[in-house]
Amino acid sequence: MFLVYCNDGKRNYAPKDPSKHYVYPHSRKAWAFQFILKGSCIRVNRENNATREEPVVGPMLVVSGPDCVHGWSARPKETCSVLIFEFDEADYSLRHIVERAGYRCVKFPASDIPKLRAIYDRCIQAKKSRDFFSPTIYHIISLELALFFLALLPRTELDSGTDFGKTKVIEALAWYKANLTLGPNIEEVAHAVHLSSTHLRRLFHKERGMSPQEAFTHAQFERAKELMLDPSISIELIAENSGFGSASAFSRAFKTELGVSPKIYRTKLQAEYRAATAPAGVIPKG
Repeated sequence: MFLVYCNDGKRNYAPKDPSKHYVYPHSRKAWAFQFILKGSCIRVNRENNATREEPVVGPMLVVSGPDCVHGWSARPKETCSVLIFEFDEADYSLRHIVERAGYRCVKFPASDIPKLRAIYDRCIQAKKSRDFFSPTIYHIISLELALFFLALLPRTELDSGTDFGKTKVIEALAWYKANLTLGPNIEEVAHAVHLSSTHLRRLFHKERGMSPQEAFTHAQFERAKELMLDPSISIELIAENSGFGSASAFSRAFKTELGVSPKIYRTKLQAEYRAATAPAGVIPKG
C-alpha cells in the first residue's frame, strides 16, 4: 500500500473569481481521508454532469473513493484547518461502505484531534525516512484511519453488509499476507481459517470472481511493489519478502505478469512516487 499524498494546515478555499471553484472537481485516483479539524468550507460534488455544493463544518471527516469527482470551494473569508491522507488502496471494509465513486461525510469529536495529529506525525516521519518499514507503517496508518471512520458509522450499517463468505475471504487474505514470506499454499490457508480448500475456492470465486491463487499472487505483487519504493532493498530481498523465494523466480513471474522486468518497473515506480509526493504548489492539493 502506497501513501500517495499527505498534507496539513490552514486552507482558504475561497476562489478569487466567485464563478469558479478553488479546487476544481476531479477524481484523485486515490482513497482520500480529508479531516476538516475546525472552520468550514464547501465540498463541490460532480456526478452525471451535474455539480452540487455541500457545506462542510468541522470537525468532520470526508472519505472519498478514487473515482469520486469532487473539488473544494468556500465563501469569502471562510477558512478551515485540515489533515489530508491519500492512499492507492483501502481496506475491504471501507471499500464496501464508500465504494470507488462514492464518498461519506461524518462528524467526529473534537477531542479526537490530538490523536489524529499524532497519526499524521507518524505518517510524515515514515515519509521522511523512506526506509524498509515505511510501506508497512503506511498500511497500518491506513487501517487506523479506516477503523476511525467505521467506528463513527451506525452499527446497523456495518452489520448489514457482512456475511460469512465475505468475512472468510477477508480472513484468508489477511492470514496469507501475514505469512506471505513462508509461501503458504491454498490448503494451509484454508486450514488456518477453518475451511476445506474446496470451500475456500468456492467462496473466492463467489466473492471476488477469481481463484484464491490469483488473489494470493496479486498480494505478492502488491507487497513487491511496496518494497520496490525503497532503493536500498535488493531484488533478492524483495523476492524473499514477497514470497517468490528467489530473484530469478520473482523476475520470471514479474515479467510474465506485467510485461517488463522488475528493474524497469522499479525505475518507473520510483519516479512516479517522487512526483506524487513532491511538495505541493501554490494551490494545495485537496
